[in-house]
Amino acid sequence: MKKITLTLLSFILTFSMFAGGLVTNTNQSAAWTRMLNRNATVEIDAVFFNPAALTKLEDGFHLSLSNQIIGQTKSITNSALGGRTFDGDVFAPVYPSVSAAYKTGKFAFSFGFYPVGGGGSAEFNDGVPSIEMGIASLPTALATLGATGAYSYNTYLEGSSVYFGIQGGISYEINDMISVFAGARYVMAKNTYSGYIRDVTLQTADPNSPLTNASVTAMADATKAGGDNLQAAFDAQLLDPAYPINGATDPDGTVTNGLIALGYTQAQIDQMNMGDAQTAFYGAATNMYTAAGALADQELDAEQTGSGITPIIGVNLSLMEDRLNIGLKYEFKTALTLTNSTTKDIVTGVDPVTGTPTTMFPDGAEVNADIPALLSGGVSFKVTDALRIEADFETYFDKNVDWVRTNPFTGDDITADDFIDAGYMVYGLGLEYTISDALLISAGWSGSQTGVNDKYQTDLSYSLNTNTFGAGFAYSINDMIKLNLGGYYVMYAENTIQYPVTTTTFYTQTYDTKLWGIGIGLDFSF
Repeated sequence: MKKITLTLLSFILTFSMFAGGLVTNTNQSAAWTRMLNRNATVEIDAVFFNPAALTKLEDGFHLSLSNQIIGQTKSITNSALGGRTFDGDVFAPVYPSVSAAYKTGKFAFSFGFYPVGGGGSAEFNDGVPSIEMGIASLPTALATLGATGAYSYNTYLEGSSVYFGIQGGISYEINDMISVFAGARYVMAKNTYSGYIRDVTLQTADPNSPLTNASVTAMADATKAGGDNLQAAFDAQLLDPAYPINGATDPDGTVTNGLIALGYTQAQIDQMNMGDAQTAFYGAATNMYTAAGALADQELDAEQTGSGITPIIGVNLSLMEDRLNIGLKYEFKTALTLTNSTTKDIVTGVDPVTGTPTTMFPDGAEVNADIPALLSGGVSFKVTDALRIEADFETYFDKNVDWVRTNPFTGDDITADDFIDAGYMVYGLGLEYTISDALLISAGWSGSQTGVNDKYQTDLSYSLNTNTFGAGFAYSINDMIKLNLGGYYVMYAENTIQYPVTTTTFYTQTYDTKLWGIGIGLDFSF
């Protein structure tokens, strides 16, 4: 029987709650939800989007409190599993953003609190394709034990990811046209994973005798006993390992029948001695124990934590008597390492030489989770006193991170240069129209272009091109309080990738996502 290698599942759950980058969230205010383009804003949410422009605020204290309700569905359709679609639901009922600034003269001091990555929990009630494909491969691998092809199992997988950022900085007005910013964000990252694979059962020709962990373990015990019995006979000098296997040395046919049950022919047995038979029994037993491990119940309970610092600089230009405003911001790469804290883990492989199992999240192991550097900018222009338009862009320096992933085509480790061709790009256009002194309406569009290639895309971490549409309004309750309300919908461009089974056969996997969000917030000025 062949040595079995398990490849049921290996992943790191990474998802952003908006298409702001591979791991970065940029939907950081209720005002953003109604316009989608805020990189040139001169309002209080500039703390995140355009911090150099905070010098445009009136002297005093300014505060923005926002929350979003966000829903997302990730869908993976696998042709090798009969075109079955696996759905993962992500829901974030609380997605808070806090921006605060104190403006005095030429200076503005700011503070922000944001979920700069992740922000929700993903539930895969039926697992993901890589789990089922691993189990679907077991009947072929265990055909010598009687597996006929049909199988069943139960699985569940849940993961959560949130990167909270605490930001502070200082803005300074050089003159009426130019302001600058310097600050930093402290990022606290936490990922959690839980789930199970249970009741793996392979059918045999006898419907009453399926292969399970218990039944294959019993087979392994019986096969090992054959080798142990020979060792006892060797120790008692009743048999010599060099004795041939024949009627004299095996009068009751126990050794011969045992070898035949393992798939050896009589011709092969005639060429073996008792030492060869013992090696065959022990080797087969080892393989059976490995097979039993593939059928065993497994549970996952792991957590990853880490922290890092993001230096941030910015500049704002105000021209044409403030009718034209240009904002630029650069966020440096955040060096981030996550450390595993694992109480229960799922086996993903077995070393073919030592037989030592490998697992998804080895306790204490570290993994790189750098946040890519980001250059963002926006141009805002007041066409009339009532109408303002804004065009934004964002570009991410994804190739400069130190991520390591598993190549889904070959199984070897690869770096960002291998699975990223270009940085993630975002671009958009927004409109804002003032109806009265108290009410304005807005709408916007934003598009994104991912720069990853097929080697990046896996069950739980994939990136797609998007188009996002949003709209909403702002209402000034009084001179001190303004309400922002908006909603948006993200349309993802599905991507189908062909994966090899052999050199001549392939299967496809199609990735798709749906996402919506509603934001509400209050801006205060004192």
